Amino acid sequence: MNFRRVALLASRLLTIVAVAGAIFFGFTIWRTMKGPISGGDFTLTYRGQHWTFSSETKKLNLLYFGYTKCPDVCPTSLSYAGGAFRMLKNEELKDIRFIFLSVDQAHDKPNEVADYATNFFPTFIGLTGGKEQIDKAIGLFPASYMLEENPKSYLGYSISHTDRIFFLDSDGIVIDSISGSKEGSESIYKKIKEHL
Repeated sequence: MNFRRVALLASRLLTIVAVAGAIFFGFTIWRTMKGPISGGDFTLTYRGQHWTFSSETKKLNLLYFGYTKCPDVCPTSLSYAGGAFRMLKNEELKDIRFIFLSVDQAHDKPNEVADYATNFFPTFIGLTGGKEQIDKAIGLFPASYMLEENPKSYLGYSISHTDRIFFLDSDGIVIDSISGSKEGSESIYKKIKEHL
């Protein structure tokens, strides 16, 4: 009788161990195929004050890198993002924020960047900082920028930069991304709804 009970318990224990092993193995494969994690916490400047991503994080955070004097890609991307935010309900807006990070530290002043961002939607946050701060922040993400001298440009320079809106969780980890200037407000809105 006792032997039978012990055998039954041993059988159940082996089943539990096998299931736990399969779950662990499956999770390991999923994490490997998902790829490396990008994103994280960063500190920049908002209207001349220190600003840290983690200080007032939201459930969903959208991040875009650009510069205020960008002739076409940035205004198009921020305009589409603003259109998507206008489609959201007030209770949804409480759980989301949009961050515009200027990579043009030589020309974009903190107040200019903040004002530029709010031109597209009142709650958009415009950030900048020193080159080291900006490079550290952009280095957390699959993004880049490069300043190029361009005598034919009215500015005398242009900045090539990644045209992606990154969707970040409350820890600043990238959970998704979408082209800023190519997809339109409706696509950005749908992507927001997927993650809210």
